[in-house]
Amino acid sequence: MQGIARMLCVLFGVLVLGAGVQTRFPSNSLRSKSISVSAPLSEHRITADQQPGRDMGDKINAADASLGLRAGEIQVLSSGEISGTVVLSQNHDLVCLGDDFVLRMTTDRASITQKSNTRISGCRLVSGQTSAVSGEIVSMNSSNVEIEHVTFEGGGNHIQYNAVSNFSIENTRHVSITAKAAAPIVVDSSAHGRIISPVIEGFIVPAGNWSVRLVDIAQSSFVDVSDPTIRDVDASTVSGCGGVSFVGSNNSTLHGGRISGLKNCDGVLTEASGMTPASDIQITDTWSTGHNYSPGAGRNANNGEGFDIFNSRRVRLSNVISRNNGVSPSNRQCGIEVSNSAEVSLSNSVSNASGSDGIRVDGSRDVAIEESKADGNGGVGIMVMPAIGKVHATRGSRILTWTAGGANMTFSPVWPADTKIVIDDGVYSIASVASTGRLVLATDFSAATGEYGYNVDSYVEISGGESLDNGQLSAGLPPERNVGRREGVYFAGGFSGEMTGQVTRLHASDTHDRKTQTFGIRLENRTRIVARENLLDGNLLGQIQDSPGKSSIH
Repeated sequence: MQGIARMLCVLFGVLVLGAGVQTRFPSNSLRSKSISVSAPLSEHRITADQQPGRDMGDKINAADASLGLRAGEIQVLSSGEISGTVVLSQNHDLVCLGDDFVLRMTTDRASITQKSNTRISGCRLVSGQTSAVSGEIVSMNSSNVEIEHVTFEGGGNHIQYNAVSNFSIENTRHVSITAKAAAPIVVDSSAHGRIISPVIEGFIVPAGNWSVRLVDIAQSSFVDVSDPTIRDVDASTVSGCGGVSFVGSNNSTLHGGRISGLKNCDGVLTEASGMTPASDIQITDTWSTGHNYSPGAGRNANNGEGFDIFNSRRVRLSNVISRNNGVSPSNRQCGIEVSNSAEVSLSNSVSNASGSDGIRVDGSRDVAIEESKADGNGGVGIMVMPAIGKVHATRGSRILTWTAGGANMTFSPVWPADTKIVIDDGVYSIASVASTGRLVLATDFSAATGEYGYNVDSYVEISGGESLDNGQLSAGLPPERNVGRREGVYFAGGFSGEMTGQVTRLHASDTHDRKTQTFGIRLENRTRIVARENLLDGNLLGQIQDSPGKSSIH
């Protein structure tokens, strides 16, 4: 009997506790907030439509004020206008219920600000702004914020997070941008977030002399992007563009997704922010296809690669696909480029049918290409070359100043000390890279003061995989034409005197009756490599071509 009595007491206590405390568990694990109330939770859902105010923005603010310090949900049940700043206080959510109404942002000041522990769900924001001061949804110096199932039309930046931690952006749709120099998603100086299944599609970027990043992850860390859909965005109206972009960010990932049909825009981009390289980025199972397939509405044709790894360190790409990129005659591009970077790996990936080279590596050290395919490209299957540019050097000084011209490629923040740089046939060692325009040598410059060309060699190890049927742009031309633009693998440079690569177990052949690929492996200048266990039969001119008296193959 005593045991039964104790059980009845415990059961009674649980019932009493349940009547006095209710806890809401959010669907997103990034946020955990509980509500302790003595009344039903429904009393903390407030309908904005019933609040006082000139427009819907005022009504939402009135609902937010009515909630006070209590956690709760502000519901919007009809269309309306927002002309000023809407602020969601901590622990307040904004939920739009209904598929056929919009919140129209009518002024450049119109925006929704998220404080910590807030969520925006189900809304459709429409804006005609052309010079928005801030984004449609903004958050700064906050934590635990969420956006889900929100559609954006016009305006920009659509989402702008600055110094935000523990955030989630999920299932958003971005139909158009009308504000100049704006982007659908901007995450700056933030950490520990995820961007899940955004859809960005079908618009022309407003014209101007600037670059845009469609998903801009800048100077941030531990940001995971999964399954983005980015398609049919025309950025030929601006100077440059990146699709999913990691700019000076670190310890972040891109997994899955389909990026297609962009113009003057790289599908995936990693790059430095000043002297801070993008680093420790993993990119897996992403398709980036059909960029620059035809000319755009604007005149710019600077970008359009499937994957562009630039001024970055420790980037790993695996199971990625780059196909049919840069085939428009006005903008021939390679499929995957690794430029001025270090410690980059590409494994089990494909870069086929590009307008130029399949995979291009320039000015990059410690690059590994493993079990990957580079077939049917317009140029070389795998191109390895030095970074090339111009410098101003002073006799007796150790300071080099970068000079515009040539490839227009600046110094790289990831070039380590002791990297060899060749200036006017003289080989020097780099002591440090002070900035992208200023470099310090380990010894004094010995030639006359003036401007000189420079190059910095790459080092690449290729193991397994294939490079077949390349040089498609040279179809029908005599075999001596377009040297260095129609090989399976082409190593150029080597002026530093250092080893520039290894090639093992690669199948580099031309399998067609009408052959375009001249050699399986070709070396030029003074480059040196180790080659073994490769299958190189069936090319137009042979298996391996050395540059007599200059380069060497071991």
